[in-house]
Amino acid sequence: MPEAAELLAPVTAIDGFRLGCLIDASTGMVLASAVNPVGPAPSAEAAGAGAADIINLLILLTGKLATGEMLEDVMVTYSESFVMIRPLGRDQQSQLLLVVMADRQRTNLAMAHRSIRDFCASFTS
Repeated sequence: MPEAAELLAPVTAIDGFRLGCLIDASTGMVLASAVNPVGPAPSAEAAGAGAADIINLLILLTGKLATGEMLEDVMVTYSESFVMIRPLGRDQQSQLLLVVMADRQRTNLAMAHRSIRDFCASFTS
């Protein structure tokens, strides 16, 4: 999908980038994805389904806690990679998620987080 590559270009520029996906949060369906051609390719479908489950669970938990806080993003760390999940746009009820997987040894987490935050804020929900 050349359109997906263009759309996700800002996050593919993250040093250590491995996978980027736009996900429908209600279904876990991958709407667009980009994979780094170097190295093993992670499964966009598995990442999408897992990200949707994590976000929906955390939104449910946030509602039960009644803290009034909004979920901004989620980061899962593995021994060799980071997975960052963030809703697109500024709306808490956004049905679109960005999932980015990056190599833990090569990625500056603060810079990656900033790139992902800026990318997601550029969308209107």
